[in-house]
Amino acid sequence: MRRLTCFLAAAPAAALLALAPCAVLAQPDGYNAAAHWTRKDREHWLYDRLHKAKDDGSIGDHEYDRVHDQLDRITKQEDRMRDHQDGQLTDEQTQTVEARLDDVANHIQWAHENAFQRPWG
Repeated sequence: MRRLTCFLAAAPAAALLALAPCAVLAQPDGYNAAAHWTRKDREHWLYDRLHKAKDDGSIGDHEYDRVHDQLDRITKQEDRMRDHQDGQLTDEQTQTVEARLDDVANHIQWAHENAFQRPWG
């Protein structure tokens, strides 16, 4: 009887957990994936994909160095802008940095058959 009680108590919890992945996939109307990715998230994702592409041989050393340098320049530009604004970016500066990151992702995506398709939209 005790096993049956434990099973009956655990069954609703298990059912809710089984539905959890569906809830994550169901996005409300007007969901904006880009809004949930910070600039740092984007930078980390791009660096991570870049390292993976080099490791699996899908890009060569020259391409890796070129893109890595681009990302480094964007990061340094952001740091310089923050230094002049007491650690904060203006909305315009934020848009500039995000646009540059998107340009890098778009170029890599085009050059490598969607292997770098950015998840933030």
